[in-house]
Amino acid sequence: MIIESGLIVATGLLFTFFKLSWKWRTRMLSYPLACDIVIFIVLNILHSGTFSGVMVAAVGALTCSGMLSLGRTVFGYCEGRLYYPGWYDVSPHLIK
Repeated sequence: MIIESGLIVATGLLFTFFKLSWKWRTRMLSYPLACDIVIFIVLNILHSGTFSGVMVAAVGALTCSGMLSLGRTVFGYCEGRLYYPGWYDVSPHLIK
C-alpha cells in the first residue's frame, strides 16, 4: 500500500513536470541534487504526521530521483549556456 501510494505521488509530480516548457524541464534536469532535496523536503512536509505518510513521501522522493536520472539520460541537460544532449536531442525546442 505504501509503495503504490508513493508511486502515485511520483506520477503526479511527473505529470506536473511534463506541463513545463522544454527550457524549464532541462533547467530542472540540470540541478538534480537540488531537485531531490526540494522534492524530499516538500513531500515530507505534506505527508508528515504518521509513519506511513513519511514512508509514502520517501518512496515518492526516491522514485522522483530515479526519474530525474532517467530524464537526464534520455533528454539531456544544460550546464550554463551549453546543452548536453541525451538519447533524444531536444535542442530545437530550446531555441525560441
